Amino acid sequence: MEVQQVIVFVNGPFGVGKSTTVRILADDLPEALVIDPEKVGHMLWAQLPQRLRTEEFELEPVWPALTRCLIDESSRAYNRTLLVPMTIARTAVLAQIVGPLRKQGHDVQHFTLLADAATIRDRLRARGEGPDEWGELSWEGLQVERCIAALSEPVFATHLETGNRNPRAVADEILRLTGLQQARKART
Repeated sequence: MEVQQVIVFVNGPFGVGKSTTVRILADDLPEALVIDPEKVGHMLWAQLPQRLRTEEFELEPVWPALTRCLIDESSRAYNRTLLVPMTIARTAVLAQIVGPLRKQGHDVQHFTLLADAATIRDRLRARGEGPDEWGELSWEGLQVERCIAALSEPVFATHLETGNRNPRAVADEILRLTGLQQARKART
């Protein structure tokens, strides 16, 4: 079983800075591919009638398998570093995606970005989240405490605090921890 390039999985509560961090990593690693499981969820929902859709992608019965398949096949087909930003706050769902990928020989480096609830809410507002049918800060705003509590658990480590750090510093730490800083330095 051939080991593919590293898969950098960037987890964290909605609004913590996953997408921003992954954009910086993608700029640093131009050969890397961004695989966005949220788009897998939207594709899945486009196939399902409203009555079959769950509240979030994590709860969709086939979403973990579709996501895992896309990551696995992309890694094998393109043999490039993959950057995967996604909130997965349920241990069983994380196990359905990351566990099998590791068993298949993939080097999955999992990072969870964390910040306090006030910081995350400020970031949600800054990205344009506002009142909707879910409340003051949309559906994502209702998930802040649940996600922080769940993602603080040891199974979601390596934890990276982002509250008082800029996204560049967070991306640099991920590059250092994965050993990918050499790839960045090689092109700068």
